[in-house]
Amino acid sequence: DTAPTDAELAAIEASDLQADAAHRGLLILTATVRNRANFAIAFPHLELTLTDAQDQPVVRRAFAPADYAGGTADIGRGLPANGEVAIKLFIDASATSQAGYRLYLFYP
Repeated sequence: DTAPTDAELAAIEASDLQADAAHRGLLILTATVRNRANFAIAFPHLELTLTDAQDQPVVRRAFAPADYAGGTADIGRGLPANGEVAIKLFIDASATSQAGYRLYLFYP
Protein backbone atom coordinates (compact mmCIF):
# COMPACT_ATOMS: atom_id res chain seq x y z
CA ASP A 1 0.00 0.00 0.00
CA THR A 2 1.79 3.10 -1.19
CA ALA A 3 0.88 6.70 -0.49
CA PRO A 4 -0.78 8.62 -3.33
CA THR A 5 1.46 10.52 -5.73
CA ASP A 6 -0.49 13.63 -6.66
CA ALA A 7 1.67 16.71 -7.22
CA GLU A 8 -1.42 18.90 -6.74
CA LEU A 9 -1.57 17.83 -3.09
CA ALA A 10 2.00 18.87 -2.29
CA ALA A 11 3.05 22.50 -2.16
CA ILE A 12 6.22 24.45 -1.60
CA GLU A 13 5.22 26.80 1.21
CA ALA A 14 8.46 28.78 1.20
CA SER A 15 11.90 28.54 -0.31
CA ASP A 16 15.11 30.50 -0.24
CA LEU A 17 18.49 30.11 -1.90
CA GLN A 18 21.45 31.88 -0.32
CA ALA A 19 25.19 31.83 -0.80
CA ASP A 20 27.01 30.21 2.10
CA ALA A 21 29.15 33.03 3.52
CA ALA A 22 31.66 30.56 4.94
CA HIS A 23 32.14 28.49 1.79
CA ARG A 24 32.68 30.12 -1.60
CA GLY A 25 30.62 28.48 -4.36
CA LEU A 26 28.29 26.73 -1.93
CA LEU A 27 24.57 27.54 -1.94
CA ILE A 28 22.10 26.73 0.81
CA LEU A 29 18.57 25.87 -0.29
CA THR A 30 15.91 25.98 2.40
CA ALA A 31 12.30 25.12 1.70
CA THR A 32 9.15 23.82 3.33
CA VAL A 33 7.06 21.23 1.52
CA ARG A 34 3.49 20.87 2.79
CA ASN A 35 0.96 18.11 2.27
CA ARG A 36 -2.38 19.88 1.66
CA ALA A 37 -4.36 16.64 1.82
CA ASN A 38 -6.01 15.15 4.90
CA PHE A 39 -4.24 11.85 4.21
CA ALA A 40 -0.60 10.88 3.75
CA ILE A 41 0.97 11.32 0.32
CA ALA A 42 4.26 10.07 -1.07
CA PHE A 43 7.23 12.37 -0.64
CA PRO A 44 7.70 14.21 -3.95
CA HIS A 45 10.99 14.67 -5.77
CA LEU A 46 12.39 18.19 -6.02
CA GLU A 47 13.81 19.81 -9.11
CA LEU A 48 16.08 22.80 -8.63
CA THR A 49 16.95 24.91 -11.66
CA LEU A 50 19.55 27.64 -11.34
CA THR A 51 18.95 30.43 -13.85
CA ASP A 52 21.01 33.23 -15.35
CA ALA A 53 20.13 36.93 -15.51
CA GLN A 54 17.87 36.24 -18.53
CA ASP A 55 16.03 33.52 -16.53
CA GLN A 56 17.53 30.81 -18.75
CA PRO A 57 18.45 27.49 -17.10
CA VAL A 58 22.14 27.16 -16.21
CA VAL A 59 21.98 23.88 -14.33
CA ARG A 60 19.18 21.59 -13.24
CA ARG A 61 19.26 19.00 -10.49
CA ALA A 62 16.67 16.60 -9.18
CA PHE A 63 16.59 15.40 -5.59
CA ALA A 64 14.90 12.19 -4.46
CA PRO A 65 13.15 12.18 -1.08
CA ALA A 66 16.15 10.36 0.45
CA ASP A 67 18.33 13.31 -0.64
CA TYR A 68 16.36 15.95 1.24
CA ALA A 69 14.10 14.39 3.87
CA GLY A 70 15.79 14.41 7.24
CA GLY A 71 16.68 11.33 9.23
CA THR A 72 13.44 11.54 11.21
CA ALA A 73 11.23 11.34 8.09
CA ASP A 74 9.71 7.95 7.33
CA ILE A 75 9.82 8.11 3.54
CA GLY A 76 8.02 4.77 3.22
CA ARG A 77 5.02 6.04 5.17
CA GLY A 78 4.84 9.26 3.19
CA LEU A 79 4.32 12.86 4.13
CA PRO A 80 1.73 12.88 6.94
CA ALA A 81 -1.74 14.37 6.48
CA ASN A 82 -1.53 18.18 6.60
CA GLY A 83 2.13 17.75 7.54
CA GLU A 84 5.23 19.45 6.29
CA VAL A 85 8.91 18.73 5.90
CA ALA A 86 11.65 21.32 6.29
CA ILE A 87 14.41 21.01 3.72
CA LYS A 88 17.98 22.25 3.92
CA LEU A 89 20.31 21.29 1.08
CA PHE A 90 23.88 22.35 0.41
CA ILE A 91 24.54 22.73 -3.31
CA ASP A 92 27.97 23.05 -4.89
CA ALA A 93 27.55 25.78 -7.50
CA SER A 94 31.21 26.70 -7.79
CA ALA A 95 31.26 25.74 -11.49
CA THR A 96 28.31 27.97 -12.37
CA SER A 97 27.14 31.52 -11.99
CA GLN A 98 23.47 32.06 -11.39
CA ALA A 99 21.09 34.94 -10.85
CA GLY A 100 17.99 33.08 -9.71
CA TYR A 101 16.36 29.73 -9.24
CA ARG A 102 13.18 27.75 -9.68
CA LEU A 103 12.01 24.92 -7.46
CA TYR A 104 9.42 22.35 -8.55
CA LEU A 105 7.84 19.28 -7.01
CA PHE A 106 7.27 16.22 -9.16
CA TYR A 107 6.69 12.49 -9.08
CA PRO A 108 8.80 10.43 -11.48
